[in-house]
Amino acid sequence: MALIPVEEARKIINNTNFEVKKREKDVDIFQALGKIVTEDVIAIKSIPERSLSVMDGYAIKYEDYLKYGKLRVVGKLYPNTLNIPELKEGETYYVTTGSPLPTNTDSVVPIENSKLEGEYVIFKGEVKKGKNIREEGEDIYAGQVIIRKGTEVTPYHLGILLQQQIFHINVSDLRFAIFANGDEIASFENPEKNKVIDSISPILIKILEKFGSVKYMGVAKDDLNDVIGKIEKSLEISDVIISIGGSSVGEKDYVKRAINKLGEMLFDGVTVNIIKRGSVGRIQGKPILVLPGQVVSAITAFHEFGLSVLSNILSANLKRFVKSTLVEDIYVNHSMDSIYLFDVKGNSAFPLRWGVGLYSELSKANGFTILKRSVTYKKGEEVELQLFI
Repeated sequence: MALIPVEEARKIINNTNFEVKKREKDVDIFQALGKIVTEDVIAIKSIPERSLSVMDGYAIKYEDYLKYGKLRVVGKLYPNTLNIPELKEGETYYVTTGSPLPTNTDSVVPIENSKLEGEYVIFKGEVKKGKNIREEGEDIYAGQVIIRKGTEVTPYHLGILLQQQIFHINVSDLRFAIFANGDEIASFENPEKNKVIDSISPILIKILEKFGSVKYMGVAKDDLNDVIGKIEKSLEISDVIISIGGSSVGEKDYVKRAINKLGEMLFDGVTVNIIKRGSVGRIQGKPILVLPGQVVSAITAFHEFGLSVLSNILSANLKRFVKSTLVEDIYVNHSMDSIYLFDVKGNSAFPLRWGVGLYSELSKANGFTILKRSVTYKKGEEVELQLFI
């Protein structure tokens, strides 16, 4: 199979029917941290549930202030007040910060701008309509999506969920199997002298754990039957298989040959440097992601192809993009379009050194993009970057 444009590869993945059950499980929200939600989480109630004062002061109806100048204080309200009164003409209530407001209130005058005269209060300084009120639903409104499907649950979601009294949510529970390839590679679980430690699988394992459970299958030898054996064992225990290395067309690259014996390759690679030998196959309806054996290539290929596969299975858009401005010129001196890593800080995109195996640059990066061959991208130009998950 020939290399194809990356846009075509995306269409193939999106249009493929992977016969994988969308596994999910209901978990306590604290156990959900770091996991991917499989359905939109909807707000049950508005926050705040009713309008609140953001100041210690007096709840008023602005028209009454204009009409009377001074208002009669008829009560006090506190954050724990349950019975909410109606604000009648010419009246006001003293309220503390966080107190619910009487119905008909449209403004709160701070206590420092107020002066009591018997049972009345007069106001000094400028009084503005609509000030010092936190409106009902200002933060979150009932029915709003508070965590979108395909989003990773973070500690910052916990407060929202607890406010909503949502204590359980559904998260992805897919099963993954991952293995590396090559006689020169040693398992990271059992390092061997004079061999290169498999240092890419652990990175991907931690990423994949957001989506479910991962079984590390070790390292396949440079032998077709050994690669086939690894794939067959992986098929028995997993929904999605990831292979690292052995993805090219050399004498000792057996992964794609093994896939074609057991199933089919959906595409053999793409016309984009860095990820050109990344590809996707299908065996017994299950996807097998074929990643190159260099770290930058493997991680960016996973974000390009792997997230597309998982988006297909979970019916969610897992890729995140941001537009950012280049801080320096970049000339793409390559014979094909190419992946570039970036450190995105605010609205600024800092390009990192180009290369397939630069662990140090990958550790600095939080996004990447595909730049067109033989094009100069100017400082100040806006580019769209895909963010790492």
